[in-house]
Amino acid sequence: MGITCLIRWKNATGMRDFTLIAEHVTKSLQGKNTGPWSLSFKVFRDMSQNHRQIALKDSKFLYQVSLTQQPGHVYCMVDGSVVVEAEKEMEIILSRLKNLWQLRQNVTIEGTSYEIGDFTLRVANILLGSTYKGLLLEIDYHPCSTPNNASDIFREFVESIVPVTAQLSCEYEYNYEAVGLSNQEFTTAHTSYQYMMLFRNDGLF
Repeated sequence: MGITCLIRWKNATGMRDFTLIAEHVTKSLQGKNTGPWSLSFKVFRDMSQNHRQIALKDSKFLYQVSLTQQPGHVYCMVDGSVVVEAEKEMEIILSRLKNLWQLRQNVTIEGTSYEIGDFTLRVANILLGSTYKGLLLEIDYHPCSTPNNASDIFREFVESIVPVTAQLSCEYEYNYEAVGLSNQEFTTAHTSYQYMMLFRNDGLF
């Protein structure tokens, strides 16, 4: 499946910059529009403690990611724990455990996917309710399968598709072993972990 890098273009201006990238990719880079894609991101708050005495910032959270690339699976992580792959039924189980985990945020992001040579580019506007939070770029580089092994290639690719004025939030390398993921073989779980870190570190929930 290659390896993935996530970018948030923080000062993008909605559909205008979405269209800017789409036209640049299809006309200048000869990329091919391969259709829609989407992801679902949920955040649950631990309700097993007495939250009258615990501030929100000190609460424990469970993050859940569902990607169109793996429609039958979800990926979950509790703060300070490891990333776990589970069947889609996990969503039903969590919905029945409201006394333990309370749904705090449920976000669905929808966009368009493009094939550009050795890359797949997925682009979507980030809308949290009615609040615009920038443009999301998910980039797959197919020839490589080793995590943290194509940082320079990703940087060059990103520079080729966004203007120099773009303010970007991104990490090109992660400590995957700390959350129980391999540093030798990239999987969809690695992509899901990147989403968890992006949403958490950028305060998007």
